[in-house]
Amino acid sequence: MTADAEPDLAVAPPALVSEALATGAGAIAVEGGGGRELARAGYHVARYLPRPRIENPTLLLALGHGDAARYAALHASGSRSGWKAARNRVAASLLKRRLFPARGGALTIGLRTPAPPLMVAAAGDLGVPGDAQWFMTLGRGDQLSRNVFHLFEPGAAAPSWVLKFVRAPGYRDPFDRDELGLRLAATSSVAAAHAPRLVGRFEADGLDASLETAARGELLARLLAGASRSEQLRRVEAIARWIVDLGAATRADAAALEPERDRLLRDVVPYWTEQGATDDLVRTLPPLSPVLQHNDLGSWNILVDDRSFTAVDWESAREHGLPLWDLAYFLTDVLAPLDAPAGERPEARVVRLYRGEHPYSQLLFDWVARAVEATAVPPEAVGRIVTLGWLHHGLSHFHRRAALEREQAIGYPSPPPLERMATVWLTTPGLGPGWDRWRR
Repeated sequence: MTADAEPDLAVAPPALVSEALATGAGAIAVEGGGGRELARAGYHVARYLPRPRIENPTLLLALGHGDAARYAALHASGSRSGWKAARNRVAASLLKRRLFPARGGALTIGLRTPAPPLMVAAAGDLGVPGDAQWFMTLGRGDQLSRNVFHLFEPGAAAPSWVLKFVRAPGYRDPFDRDELGLRLAATSSVAAAHAPRLVGRFEADGLDASLETAARGELLARLLAGASRSEQLRRVEAIARWIVDLGAATRADAAALEPERDRLLRDVVPYWTEQGATDDLVRTLPPLSPVLQHNDLGSWNILVDDRSFTAVDWESAREHGLPLWDLAYFLTDVLAPLDAPAGERPEARVVRLYRGEHPYSQLLFDWVARAVEATAVPPEAVGRIVTLGWLHHGLSHFHRRAALEREQAIGYPSPPPLERMATVWLTTPGLGPGWDRWRR
């Protein structure tokens, strides 16, 4: 752009809207007001509401999209119980009628030429209408996190698609893995019943994107935080039953597990030798039938509604993986926090759960026993299988850091609690490769 050329974008506070208009920018962003001045100058005006704060948003609502904004207020923010839930219901009613105030953290955008967002427009070739309503959830943690448009048919009360896109040009890896994972899920009727369907992939301005059918409802993590205990356990057991059924339905010949055994010996166990892991963890495993794994089945990757649930983000899926991994990962995530004393460290909750000292230890043990029977796992191998699962997941943040370095992106991921379990599992009496408390 030359010194006297009009800029593409000008950003200003409300008091400097006139100065922003004087630049002749094609788009002007104003925090708070400024809509009338922009409209008088011939700009098409739209208002957006970043939540929870404009400085660090995780959710962006288009205030002109009443149906989508209402859905987001009810299902994608805050809590399901208490005063926050009541606040969200009031906000949803206001947003539906487009009555939510523009000030108080809203963002006003003026465009010379009105158009859908770049990615939404580019998805038109895959069937997304140009007037689709939307809200957006924003990636957190680092520059490689994906943003997601939740897209609604005009007038629809729930989303039809999710559109994922990255901010790093040429970063295709998560989309390649997502596509592979969703195609694997589609090969099993048990998996496909609770997985999105890939509609297609595309690129816009050098940024990769994909379109999937939408999972409806809200994150299981949010529901569990506000539901009654009976409702929590009903949901948990329905998903545990599906995981067991999926393992039983996708069992393959033991020979198909050999590449995974090689990977564990080569890429996983050597990282944990100082904590006591040895090659015998893999070499002494008896013949096992591999199963289809989701491989990141935490409550943050499961959406639920009144009728069913959907497991999303299949980018870590593996066609021939060890049985029990998904079940242990899921039940650890959802059961360990239940009835936990205030201030207890997450790792301590997990230790109590697996040593039989937790109110829901028996529920974990019962489901492990069901999965062992359904997938024909020799009982004496369970401790080694679960150990290898924790070692595998314990490397996830290392792989993320390596991806950030390869893409020259910003971010320093720290391991979440479940990824910190490997060392605890290997060094805590009663756990480790010999874990058999589930049998007693």
